[in-house]
Amino acid sequence: MSTALTPGQHALLETELRLARERVQSALQAQRGGADRVAHAAALVADDPRELREHEADRELDQTRDRHLLAELEALDDALTRLKLPGYGRCVDCAAAIPFDRLQRQPQTLRCFDCQTAAEATR
Repeated sequence: MSTALTPGQHALLETELRLARERVQSALQAQRGGADRVAHAAALVADDPRELREHEADRELDQTRDRHLLAELEALDDALTRLKLPGYGRCVDCAAAIPFDRLQRQPQTLRCFDCQTAAEATR
């Protein structure tokens, strides 16, 4: 099954996915630079247990952000791969065409609005 995306819509979505990927990669690089600074600061204040706990909490927060950014990067890479396939733009649950405006807002989406709502309700 193919979608009714025009060549222009397809190109626009590919551009948006690539730009989003660049933004996430930049954020990940900045995040990892921040994690290094936190680790360095923690080593400097190891004598004060309160400050060490604060830096440990910062490190955990950085790791959580890292995981989120890596998951987002993976979703964008997956969408770029799917964009080359005939089924891109179709819901993975019901196979209905995902409206272009939804794809434009979130080109890595896998589901139509109704199926996404149902999937989130079962979490």
